[in-house]
Amino acid sequence: MKPVIFLLLIVVLGSCKPKTVVPETIAPLVGKWRLEAYESTVNGKKEWTLTSINASTANYILIREDGVLLTGNGQELCCAPAALIVNGKRFEIVPKSAIPNNPMCALVDCIGCATWDIEWSEDTFILNLCVSSSRSRYVRED
Repeated sequence: MKPVIFLLLIVVLGSCKPKTVVPETIAPLVGKWRLEAYESTVNGKKEWTLTSINASTANYILIREDGVLLTGNGQELCCAPAALIVNGKRFEIVPKSAIPNNPMCALVDCIGCATWDIEWSEDTFILNLCVSSSRSRYVRED
């Protein structure tokens, strides 16, 4: 009788779906982010320049649990990186589900970074891109 119960227990446990676990490196970034400011140099000094707060013209990035980056309307982000470095920890982006197609990406010639560097703290992150060393500040949108 014990072998039968043991076999049934193995079958039941084996048929359970694994829970989606968000890796701790990317977990704080999952959600919708709005571009708040970009860094520019004025008279030899770097300063933050605020962007439009108008919701219709704001620039958004969505970050999924698997690290995939999407546009504000949920489509593929053109020239997205293959990995993120979040506060010094590397996270390889491996899509766990389909990425919604963005027809605009066919018109873009990507010369971007394979890795994006993100400095995250609470509800803000600063995105450092390798191309022209540009920096952008994003804030969480709920």
